[in-house]
Amino acid sequence: MNLQNAARSLVLTDQSTSKDILLEQFEKLTQSGTWEYNLTTGQLVWSDGVFRMLGYRPQEFEVTFDLALSTIHPDDRDLVRSEMEKTVSSLQKYKVKKRLITNEGKVIWIISIATVIQDPLTGEKKLIGVFQNIGDFIQTKEKLKKVRRKNRTLIENLDGVFWEADAQTFEFSYISPQVEQITGYTEKEWMASKTFWQDHIHPEDRQYSIEFCHSETQKLKDHSFDYRFLTKNKKTIWFNDRVKVISKNGKPKKLQGMMVEITSQKAIEKALNEEISLNQSILHQLPSVFFLFDSDGKFLLWNNQFEKISEFGFEEIAGMKPSDFFGKNDKELVNAQIQKVIEVGNQDVFLTINSKSGKDIPFFFSVSRLIYKDKLCIFGTGQDITELVESRKSTLEHIERYQMVTKATNDAIWDFDMKKNNLYWGEGFLELFGYDPKKTETSFDFLLSLIHPDDRKRIYRLIQKYFQPNCSNSNWLEEYRFLKSDGNYTKVQDKALFIRDEAGNITRVVGAMQDISKQKEYEESLKNLNEKLEKNVKELAVSNHELQQFAYVVSHDLQEPLRMITSFMGLLERRYQHQLDTKALEYISFATNGAKQMQNIILDLLELSRVGKMTETKEILPVNQMIDQIKQYLRKIIHEKNATINYEGLPTIKSYRTILLQIFQNLIGNSLKYSKSDTPPEISIKSRELTNHWEFTVVDNGIGIDPEYFNKIFIIFQRLHLQRDVNGTGIGLAIVKKAVEYLEGEIHVKSNVGEGSEFTFTIKK
Repeated sequence: MNLQNAARSLVLTDQSTSKDILLEQFEKLTQSGTWEYNLTTGQLVWSDGVFRMLGYRPQEFEVTFDLALSTIHPDDRDLVRSEMEKTVSSLQKYKVKKRLITNEGKVIWIISIATVIQDPLTGEKKLIGVFQNIGDFIQTKEKLKKVRRKNRTLIENLDGVFWEADAQTFEFSYISPQVEQITGYTEKEWMASKTFWQDHIHPEDRQYSIEFCHSETQKLKDHSFDYRFLTKNKKTIWFNDRVKVISKNGKPKKLQGMMVEITSQKAIEKALNEEISLNQSILHQLPSVFFLFDSDGKFLLWNNQFEKISEFGFEEIAGMKPSDFFGKNDKELVNAQIQKVIEVGNQDVFLTINSKSGKDIPFFFSVSRLIYKDKLCIFGTGQDITELVESRKSTLEHIERYQMVTKATNDAIWDFDMKKNNLYWGEGFLELFGYDPKKTETSFDFLLSLIHPDDRKRIYRLIQKYFQPNCSNSNWLEEYRFLKSDGNYTKVQDKALFIRDEAGNITRVVGAMQDISKQKEYEESLKNLNEKLEKNVKELAVSNHELQQFAYVVSHDLQEPLRMITSFMGLLERRYQHQLDTKALEYISFATNGAKQMQNIILDLLELSRVGKMTETKEILPVNQMIDQIKQYLRKIIHEKNATINYEGLPTIKSYRTILLQIFQNLIGNSLKYSKSDTPPEISIKSRELTNHWEFTVVDNGIGIDPEYFNKIFIIFQRLHLQRDVNGTGIGLAIVKKAVEYLEGEIHVKSNVGEGSEFTFTIKK
């Protein structure tokens, strides 16, 4: 017996446990909980589901009526008391929708349903009920209300005409009141004619609209179509007619539909089509390439520039893949980049297009992923960057050249970024001063600290002046002493450019330092040499002055005895010529001619010594007039030799009158002196303007000069002919050469014996 009772007890316990588990799962799934209120004893019991609903652990505390009442929202407590009293007094079913406050203070909506029962064993009355969380239901209901309100408002404000008509004849049996507002015709006017709808369709759309609607209706297919309609005030409007076909026994019976005015939409559509056409035109005129292809690599759109760059035609591109436009080495990269765009959305990439003719063109592509006609596509633009690549190449060459020049000049280059307070030192600082830029922490303050203390204040004050926005100077050139890494100071020259923004503020300073210590030593040495030279020049000037005085005195003192010799020889010849024999007269002639020759030599020497010693200034000289003056001076010999001098169009120049007269007079005089005995002299003078000089040429038809003696003729006292053959001192061309060189020019001669001579000289402008 005991074993049987024990077994029964275990079964009951197991059944009870199973029920509890089922109840727990039910409450969790339905978000509900049960409660029981003993109306006799006032005891209140919650199931675990109620505790969970309120955010408590199951049976976390003992429930009392007041505690339970405190979990009800304050605005709902009076309603709960009232409904519970009604239920208890009338034994009616208790059903209340109310709000509860959870442990976290959150408000939830629940519905509480309960029934009064009487315990058959104890006779106690109990109110047994259930709570169910209806928060989701409440939210859904509210959303539904909003949707209904929105739909109602939408329907009431639709600019559409609802209608009903016979499926065979299109005779209308109903038309909604909006028809008058849209077309101007009343419902009565519309219904008065069996063919009213057909008669008022625009003539150009009438046949298509009627035939299309009839065809689709016979197929029992709902359909939609657009057409133009003529209103009462003679305007043309657009309708979109949406038709539902109602059939009976497999045949169309009735049509129901809604006509919506789409005049504005059609205008927008027209404008949009025009804009699309314009956009397409713009795309085709863009200098950049444009393309669109799907995820399978099939090209859908591209512009004319794409065809122009690739050199492929429309039909060729339509059958090509994106990778077909690139070389073998780039094909895998192209496919990888396309895959990356599909994954991340966009990508920028540099690639080289290989055109149909084999040209390689560098391009920058910007590619994005988009949906086009419900398909995943790749859209992109590309810019030809040939010029950019060339510019970058040129820039690199310039940088390389700059670095080479820096090494070649052995300058210490520096660059100070004012905004970042960053100072860059070039490799020259290591070569010149022993500071390795890679190991030295450079800064503006560090640079200042290396300037000699006696120079630092001056340099810093100048830098501050340059940093002022109102400073107009941008180029810097200063010398100071700079500390090398070995502790010795060296003299440097610092050149810099201060770069300013629009407001005048310094943004950057770029400069170069040179070690000029050796240069300073050379300058000091040169200064000493210059001082010695200046002393020598002064001494030479004194000597020259004395020499000029000596030349003047000598020429004067020597000429006086010669004049006496000439005078007394002439007197002797005139007084005693009848008493002297021929031999004596010849000796007198020799003495007289020798004295005259000596006098000419003295005059020419004096003239040679005076070349370049003139005190006159430059003046404007018409060369034609100067030649006229020389012809007048030489008129006797010109007449005796029947000579011709040709010159025209000679320039007017700025020079020294006396020196220029010496040059032309000696050259023309030589041409007359060394003319052929049997041929009248012909002398031609020409000129030519050079960049920095005037060039003159004197050409004659005289006896000429052997090229062997070209250098000899410009040396003083160098004569090519005997005195008895040609009278002269051998100083004339020496005077010409010295005068030309004084005028910063050169003189040359071209000649052959018996063919005349050509003297060409230049003088500086």
